[in-house]
Amino acid sequence: MRSLTECPTESLEWWRTDTGPLGFELRSGEGTFATLAFLDDACILARVETAEGTWTLKHLGVMNPVVTLREEGGKANLATFHPHAFRQGRLEFLDGAVFDWAWDPAGLGGIFSDQGGMPLVRLHARTGRDLASPPGIEHGDVDLNSAHSIRYRHAVLAAFGWYLILFDHLKERDQAAAETALRM
Repeated sequence: MRSLTECPTESLEWWRTDTGPLGFELRSGEGTFATLAFLDDACILARVETAEGTWTLKHLGVMNPVVTLREEGGKANLATFHPHAFRQGRLEFLDGAVFDWAWDPAGLGGIFSDQGGMPLVRLHARTGRDLASPPGIEHGDVDLNSAHSIRYRHAVLAAFGWYLILFDHLKERDQAAAETALRM
């Protein structure tokens, strides 16, 4: 696994893996920079691995939802994502770092920005490659802001944003299936 701090690339892609549970790899021509795999059938708990470490992401709550980031096997939240109205949100780390999440109104994606509003990580999901592909998101584009030379959190931000996109997509798909079942 490579670190984004050592890589000059600005464009990467999430690709769905064919092994095991629903999983993805963040790649470019220079190698793999992160992995994300859901650990449960409800797609609430996910494991993220980067060169900087291994974490879990977990969606909690319905009326006042949050998403937590913990070191794998740890009990303390290292960061908490608080969604706001209009599908925006804020990711707050224990060390005081804060990143704003904004959904892309033009499509299935979003942007993590710093407190000054500068975009750091932009994600855009794409659905199946062809009619034979399994349903759902198959791959996504990730663009990194080259103005930031310090990228040690960019892989985590890319994984966190990808988790939010996937969770939102799966939730919408489940709601559509439930509505269809009720109409029958």
